[in-house]
Amino acid sequence: MGRIVFRNYFFLLFVLIATSSFSQREDFIFGQLVDSTKNETIPFASIRIKDKALGVITNIDGTFKIPLRFKKLGNIIEISCMGYMTKEVLMEDLIEGQSNIIVLRPGGFQLSEAVVSTKIRGLTAKKIVKIAVNNISQNYPSENFEIVGYYRDYQVKNGNYVNLNEAIINVQDPGFATKDILDNEYQLYSYSKNLDFEVDPFARQPYDYIGRNKIVPNARMRNDGGNEFITLRLHDAIRNYGLESFSFIDSLSTHFIENHQFRILRKTNFNKERVYEIDLTYEDNNYRVEGKIFINTDGFAIHKLDYTLFKRRQPLFYRVAENANERFTDGFNKTNREMLYHIQIEYAKGAGDQMFLNYISFYNKILLKRPAIFKSKPSIDLEDNTFKIRLNKFPAKPHRIKLRDFKVLYGNESLPLSKFDFLEDERTIVLYPHLKYKRAQDKYKYIFMPEKGLQIPNLKFTYRNIKDSLGNELDERKGEYIHQYREFFTQEAKLRPNQELDTLGLMQKVLPLDNVLQPIKKEGLKKEYWKNTPLPNLGQ
Repeated sequence: MGRIVFRNYFFLLFVLIATSSFSQREDFIFGQLVDSTKNETIPFASIRIKDKALGVITNIDGTFKIPLRFKKLGNIIEISCMGYMTKEVLMEDLIEGQSNIIVLRPGGFQLSEAVVSTKIRGLTAKKIVKIAVNNISQNYPSENFEIVGYYRDYQVKNGNYVNLNEAIINVQDPGFATKDILDNEYQLYSYSKNLDFEVDPFARQPYDYIGRNKIVPNARMRNDGGNEFITLRLHDAIRNYGLESFSFIDSLSTHFIENHQFRILRKTNFNKERVYEIDLTYEDNNYRVEGKIFINTDGFAIHKLDYTLFKRRQPLFYRVAENANERFTDGFNKTNREMLYHIQIEYAKGAGDQMFLNYISFYNKILLKRPAIFKSKPSIDLEDNTFKIRLNKFPAKPHRIKLRDFKVLYGNESLPLSKFDFLEDERTIVLYPHLKYKRAQDKYKYIFMPEKGLQIPNLKFTYRNIKDSLGNELDERKGEYIHQYREFFTQEAKLRPNQELDTLGLMQKVLPLDNVLQPIKKEGLKKEYWKNTPLPNLGQ
């Protein structure tokens, strides 16, 4: 995926606007990372106080913020990102009240075609991946450990952040020898809905595969009950390497290697270490996967997994979406194919030379079916044995409406109608049954029986060519694509060997994070943790 590119004039405009915003928030130092050769922003880079286990990850537009108080902890920040040279910057060189542009140089070298197509040190790309997966139990903590980080989930609509929820969460993990989702526990240190961003209540609802109000196109979301953080954790294929995670990785320890093709691209840098950059692909008649896996050249630890699923064939559902162009974007950047989801997982070395989660980002497309704007309310009138249809708005050009524009279905069978009329209010339509046919008589007799209490579950009304003055069709529910993101950025990681994990105030995994029954353990919140809130209206 391409990163956000700013042409020179737009780049300057962005900095000026950002400077105005930053000047009002003087408790942070703000910055943005940019590629030295492409003038592209650098997302998901690690910004840490040197020699401290505290830091933050840059946003998708390369921006970040560091609390001013961190100057007391150290005067040097260390910046690292996969594929770039690690850089150290003096805190005193960063100017308060404005965006500090920091440039990173790409690192690494291309391997010769002969090396790429054959082996490195006698190892094929597939063999390197297999060794890395087999070494997970050695390279990642096997005993109790904790990570505390900044979590957020949000949606992107028209290039802007919507429904931004933020939290500081403590992850208590008994070690990689256990099953993640079954044995991990979590504590919410803080949680809030950020009201500086638009709130769209309809888009916030849980996934609905029955009413189809909110679905993931061409996919079924696991844990669709509303706790987006647990959904995110389920998709960490490295931590869940022995479990089914997501298509088409499935289980990292078995199906992943069998399902994919691998090719060594080059050696590159990460945190002053050499890593193999290995291309991975998967393809069938319907889907194509493109991604990369980054593996340490010495201990074969997996540093990063970047995995994107594309739809190969054009689905039919795009015709029901008003913003069909959003099929070929992730909310920020255009794509040449329809991206269904994109998962990025990065681990870095920490205490005891063990690998700890650095960040995880999970994107998927959502298709909403908004409620109709021009709506009908059908009813059965037992006094005159007719159907009454009450409209919430006046129809446009009522004189052009024909009897054939109405259909009443009982089960799968259409009931005959003889005529229709408008009442004097011009917003109520009366449909008259056609009783000429014996078969229809029997059905209408059943429908208009008083003891049925006007509740006929198999009765359905449909319309065509009936619109309001704005062109909205009666009872038409328009589709809309929006983009869902869930992200967790580690700010502190530590081993807890021979120590029992804290069981007080544990997150209720089956409840949404904003549920009133969800406990908040405020005493766990330290000054060292902070929310790296993105700038509003990124698309502007």
